[in-house]
Amino acid sequence: MTRPQAPSGDVAITLGGVGAVAVLVALGAERGFWASNLHNAVLAASFTLVGSIVLSRRPGHVEGRLFVLVGLCSAVLYSARQVGLSSSSRADAWWGWLGVWPTAVIIGMTTWVILCFPEGRPLSRSWLRVAALASGLATVSALLSALYPVEYDDAGVGTPFPFDLGGRALAQDVWNVLGHGSYLLLQVLWIVGLVARWRASDSAVRRQLALLLATVVGVSVVLVAGLATAGSPTPGLIALGVVPVVAGWLLDRLSLAHVVEIETAAGRLPELSARENEVLELMAQGLSNAAIAERLHLSVKTVEPAISSIFRKLGLHEEPASNRRVLAVVQYWSRPARQPD
Repeated sequence: MTRPQAPSGDVAITLGGVGAVAVLVALGAERGFWASNLHNAVLAASFTLVGSIVLSRRPGHVEGRLFVLVGLCSAVLYSARQVGLSSSSRADAWWGWLGVWPTAVIIGMTTWVILCFPEGRPLSRSWLRVAALASGLATVSALLSALYPVEYDDAGVGTPFPFDLGGRALAQDVWNVLGHGSYLLLQVLWIVGLVARWRASDSAVRRQLALLLATVVGVSVVLVAGLATAGSPTPGLIALGVVPVVAGWLLDRLSLAHVVEIETAAGRLPELSARENEVLELMAQGLSNAAIAERLHLSVKTVEPAISSIFRKLGLHEEPASNRRVLAVVQYWSRPARQPD
């Protein structure tokens, strides 16, 4: 099957993201090695590479773009913290500062990635509000950490805080309550969100989500164990690098065209043409007929018959909303194989 051509924006995101992350990680590594900062390099590499692969296989996919963004932020945090860990000079104060407070931003973005998995959007409007609240909590944590050196001891950064605001003692008291507790709360939200997505899905998607859910549970257990035994989230954050790898693999497994190929090989689906597979893949991304036509450089009058042919071959009635059409196809996957006459 010929895959649809990636939009120029995705090419720029992929090449720019991979290149920037490689440079930042290399510059940071030159400063030395600190186990407490290793997780940021792991996250930078895993999120960026997996996001790039997702975009190459599924052009325009929101999750792939979010992956690259998280990876780039992690690379900035890693490189800047390497400076803060290796220096106590006031000249490097702003680098040390940049190596601390984005931690909350990255955890908040990762929360958004998981709550939007796999379609690239929250499960419902209620979950959209939950995702917004999670982003708000991460933003508050990031602002508190950016304005006051409340997280410097945890990060081990030796550079001085670059500016001085009043109320440091109060800020530290607030952080002692908010701090790592907010990070743990957001990771618990990952599990709750995936369980909700699992319950709302059919059996075909549930099998895929179960693996990601188990991975997130395992990471959360490592995080809690690290906090309980060593007072540090570092082990859990290093283990977090496994999540994008599993999620990226599942995004490919959840590809409509991929599943259709498997079902066809098993003799449970009629053969779809290469063009129909391309259209089906873009339908999986929630694109409208007009958007599919633009992506494939076709006219809408050419796309519409292909969609009609897909539904005819799959024995499904066409629905006007593209996401309902995708759900109908997923429902078809979960049906038992028809017995030959």
